[in-house]
Amino acid sequence: MDERNKKIAYKVIAIMYFLTYFAIVGILLYRQFVLGQELSDYEDIAIILTINSLFLISALLYFGAIPIRRLKVKSILLIYIVLVVFGSLFTYARYNIFQSPGLSYKQLFDKFIIVVTITGLIMGFWILLSILGKKRLDKELE
Repeated sequence: MDERNKKIAYKVIAIMYFLTYFAIVGILLYRQFVLGQELSDYEDIAIILTINSLFLISALLYFGAIPIRRLKVKSILLIYIVLVVFGSLFTYARYNIFQSPGLSYKQLFDKFIIVVTITGLIMGFWILLSILGKKRLDKELE
């Protein structure tokens, strides 16, 4: 394959990957909200999707597909805060809007601590991979 054919193939693969991913997410949402299935009925698929998306972003950072020049600490903190806010909103909706009994404020605070911790670990992992990827690219250019 020449360079043009590879580029077209990569685009098609990426589009098909994201279409498949969004279709599976749609099926999960349908099963949860329309069919009213319990989380245990599809938790394995949800875990696979979560891990897959984390590894996708990690691989894109490491191999330089997401070009990160020099992120300032302010930008990293802003990304972290946005992820924590979305994670917290999702957690609140999951446990207090879509479940009948709901959670107390103490239980919600415990979930918030979990969201903050996991988001911090993910951001640290992504930062580490982007640094290692940048070093790998610099080494290849030499």
